[in-house]
Amino acid sequence: MKKLLLILICLFTLANVYAHPGIGIVTNAKGEIFYSDLFRIWKVSADGKTKTVVVPNVHTHELHMDKQDNLYGENLWYEGEAIDKWGHFVWKYDAKGKFTKVIPNTEGFLSNYSFTRDAQGNMYWIERGKKESILMKRGLDGTIVIVQTIKTTDVRWQYCQDNGTFFYVDDNDLFKIKDGKITTVSLNLDDVRERKTNIKANHSIYGMWTDDAENVYVTVYENREIRKIQTNGKISIAYTAPLGWHPTGGLFDKSGNLWVLENNSLNQVRVTKVNRADLAKAAFEKSDFDFIVFNIFCLLLGGSLLFFLIKKFPVMKSFRLILQASFFIFFISSNTVAQTSGLAVGADAPAFDPYHISGKDKGTKTCPMCKYGAKTDGLMVWINDDLKNYEKMLSFLEGQYLTRNANNWKTFIVFMNPKQENEKLLKQKLSDFVRKLDLKNVAFTFIHSPTDAETAGVYEINPKVKNTIFAYKKRVITKKIVNFDTDKESLSTLLNF
Repeated sequence: MKKLLLILICLFTLANVYAHPGIGIVTNAKGEIFYSDLFRIWKVSADGKTKTVVVPNVHTHELHMDKQDNLYGENLWYEGEAIDKWGHFVWKYDAKGKFTKVIPNTEGFLSNYSFTRDAQGNMYWIERGKKESILMKRGLDGTIVIVQTIKTTDVRWQYCQDNGTFFYVDDNDLFKIKDGKITTVSLNLDDVRERKTNIKANHSIYGMWTDDAENVYVTVYENREIRKIQTNGKISIAYTAPLGWHPTGGLFDKSGNLWVLENNSLNQVRVTKVNRADLAKAAFEKSDFDFIVFNIFCLLLGGSLLFFLIKKFPVMKSFRLILQASFFIFFISSNTVAQTSGLAVGADAPAFDPYHISGKDKGTKTCPMCKYGAKTDGLMVWINDDLKNYEKMLSFLEGQYLTRNANNWKTFIVFMNPKQENEKLLKQKLSDFVRKLDLKNVAFTFIHSPTDAETAGVYEINPKVKNTIFAYKKRVITKKIVNFDTDKESLSTLLNF
C-alpha cells in the first residue's frame, strides 16, 4: 500500500502532470454527505441545500464512515524541497463532531492502514509487487494477515463491500475477489487502449461503489462517465457529467438517489445529486450536444429516405405522419435540453470577473464571489434577454437593501450581452439603464457573451435560456431558477432560500 500511495501522491504534486483528484465521498445514518476537496472535508445536508466545512486543512483522498457515524481520513503533507520529506496523520471526526488523531504526526507515508473497509471495520489493501501482489487484511485488533496472492500489472483504486467482497482496478481492468475466488468484472473498462490519448489508461478510472442489486458503478474520468456493470456483465452509462467536469467518486443514499463527486481542470470540486427518478434518463443521454446531433442526423436521413419512397411509391404518402411526429419529438427534446442551465445546488460559486456598471465596485472588473461571497448571502441573476423585461425585478431587488443589512446581503446582476454589442457602446447603454432605475446598491455587471468560457462557462450557463438565477449562502449555491418569468411569477419567491 505504501508504494501505491507514493506513486499516487507524486502524480498529484508534479507540475504539468495529470492531476490526481480525491475519491472520498461517504454518507452517515442521517443521510448527510461528506466529501473531500483535498483541502478540507465538507458536509452536505441530506436535501443538498446546505453545506458546511467539518474538518478544515486536511489533504485527504479517501474517506471511511463506520456504522457508528465516525468519519476517518488522512492528512498528507510535503515538508518542502530543502528537507524533502513527507508526513501524515490519520484523523477521526466522530458523530458528536469531535476531532481526534488516530495516528499522530508521522514521517513518511501511511502503511499497514486502509480506508477500504467492510461493515465490521476490517481494512483491506493490496501490497504491490513486481510480478505478484498481495491482498492484505487488518482486523479490529490490529492483526495483519495475507488474504491472497494475485498476479497484477498496475493496481490502482480499490473498494470493499460491507460483506467483504473486494474490488480492485488493475491497469484499466476491474476484478473482484469473493470467498477467495478472483473473477473479472470488466476488461478495458474505459476503452483507452483503443484510442489515442495523452492520459495513461490507468489514470482514467477512479472511485467505485455498488448498489443494493450488486451492480458495480465505476467513474471513468476521461470520458466524464459513470459506468454501470450489471451482474451479468452488461455495461451501460449511468451518468454523464457536464462539459468541463469529471466524476471521481459516488454513492447511493437510502432513497436511491445518486450523489456524484466531480472535479474540473481548475481542481474545483463539487457534489451533484441525481434524483432516483432521473437516473434512467441520465443513463441514455451521452450529452446534450450528442443528443441533438443524433436527432438531426436521424431526421435528415429519415427525411431523405421518406422523400425517395414517396416519390417512388405514391402509396407511401401516408408515412408523412412519421416525419411529422419525428419533428415534434425533436422539438420537445430540444426544448427540454434548453431548460437546463447552471451549476447544481450545493456547488461552490466559482470566481469570475465581470465589469461593474453600478455598486461599490463600479468601473472595475471585480470577482463578486471572491470579494463578498464567503461573508454574505444573496442572489446572482444571469440575464440573457431584453433588459426591459427585468426593470420591475431590478427595482424590487434594489428595494431589498432598505430592509436588509447591506453588509450581509448582496445582489449581483450579470448581463450576458446576448447581441454581443460593442463594449464601449454597451457600457454607455447599461449606465443609462442603471441611472433610469436608480440602482445604487445592486451590482449591475456584464460579460462579453453568453458563451464566454471564463464567465458563463464556469457557471455552466446555457446560452439558450433567458435567465439563470442562483441564490447563495456563504458562496454555496442554495437555490437555482431557470427562465424565471418576471411578469407571471412572484418576485418574493426569489428571496425564499
